Amino acid sequence: MKAKLTFLAMLSGLLLACASQAQESVTGIGVALGVEDNTLKIMNVLPNTPASKAGLSRGLVIQKIDGTMTDGTHLKGYVDMLRGAAGTKVKLELVDTANNKTNTVELIREKIL
Repeated sequence: MKAKLTFLAMLSGLLLACASQAQESVTGIGVALGVEDNTLKIMNVLPNTPASKAGLSRGLVIQKIDGTMTDGTHLKGYVDMLRGAAGTKVKLELVDTANNKTNTVELIREKIL
């Protein structure tokens, strides 16, 4: 299972790197995502991004994106939901499983690369 998560994190990084070469910029909130046990998790938070400024951290579960439950969609679908035009808002419902807390945050997408 750990190898699967490592692969997903590496794949997310490679996709981000490929996207930066394929287009001039990427807009979003600055997180790498992974799916573990059918839950969408933040695998990494890039520094100086909307996600890092909001205090998001590795391991948080994203339960909803703009009111849509994050079950049953492929990873690419989640990534597409978080990307968008710079200056637009995205609302996340997050679960901190370590502290058994749910929180909703609204982030404004920025140019990441």
